[in-house]
Amino acid sequence: MRCIKISFILFVTLLFISASSCKPKYRTQEESAGRQYPDQESIYRANQVLIRQYANSISEVAARNGWRLSETGTGVFFQLINTEQKKQNQKIEKGDWVSLSYKLCLLDGTLCYSSNKQGFKQFIVEQSEAELGLHEAMKFLHPGDSARIVIPPQRAFGLTGDGNLIPPRAILVYEIRIDSVARHLNN
Repeated sequence: MRCIKISFILFVTLLFISASSCKPKYRTQEESAGRQYPDQESIYRANQVLIRQYANSISEVAARNGWRLSETGTGVFFQLINTEQKKQNQKIEKGDWVSLSYKLCLLDGTLCYSSNKQGFKQFIVEQSEAELGLHEAMKFLHPGDSARIVIPPQRAFGLTGDGNLIPPRAILVYEIRIDSVARHLNN
């Protein structure tokens, strides 16, 4: 019996020692003081460099392919390819429900998704899930328009991609046709 008690005490002691060595070590302010963390200004500058690189890549591909792109102001580019002749002069607005036929490629032309395989892309402008750049570009278009929309990563799937066919930091090229628009109730 005495042997079991000693074994039990030894076991608990070893368990306590191993558990305490696995705890994460939190640093005190004094210990962290010597470590250099980037400040907001350096992070901002690094982001600006990346944004310029994306814009340069888009400009190079646009020039090579003869695209005449307009910029929205946040790094998203678009080009009207065809406009509906019977246009009512109503641009798409926040809250409008849109349905698009589309082809989505990477900047190098790699096809990722299309309405031929996935069906129409449908969303409510600025109120449902879709890439931020796509929401933004919609407000420059009209029902029936066809357009090319080029979206940099910071307005699309960012540093992670979509976890499927779109890789991290991907620039996206949409070729779309706005098949239908339903006005929101406040119009």
